Amino acid sequence: MNGAFRMSRSTRALIAANVLLAAIVTAELLYSPQSSATTQEAESAGDAKLPAFSDARLTPPPVSQFVDMLERPLFYIDRRMPEPPAEAAQAPPTPLRLKLEGIAIAGGSRVAVLRNLNGNGLIQLAEGESHEGWTLDALSSNSASFSRDGDQSTELPLEPVGNGRRR
Repeated sequence: MNGAFRMSRSTRALIAANVLLAAIVTAELLYSPQSSATTQEAESAGDAKLPAFSDARLTPPPVSQFVDMLERPLFYIDRRMPEPPAEAAQAPPTPLRLKLEGIAIAGGSRVAVLRNLNGNGLIQLAEGESHEGWTLDALSSNSASFSRDGDQSTELPLEPVGNGRRR
């Protein structure tokens, strides 16, 4: 051998042993007579176990057989159905999100001009009309009174503009 790449005898013996071992494992996997015999036996045994099916229709058992299963469900620790949750706490009512911009009192009608603070749009409500559950109960020259569900009420004042003057 050349001096550039030298292997010791033990290294050559290990490489030869690995190549021989790989060849034996490959031959066992490809040409093993026991694996094919076992496969054939399993296939023939599987064919023998299949039941013969007929045209008979299957009828499900009556629901009354499952009453115990419903009363003692498997997936709960104490095998009892959980109590239904207590009535969920009602969401707090939404506050009145309006600002009184102006009041028009002419003839027999009274109309409030309101700014919707959620969308910044203008809304006109006459007495008795509703917006998001709030009903305009009364209008005076400087305020609007709203109520909701009979137990909530609020009053929106007409705010002065500029030098203390209203619009």
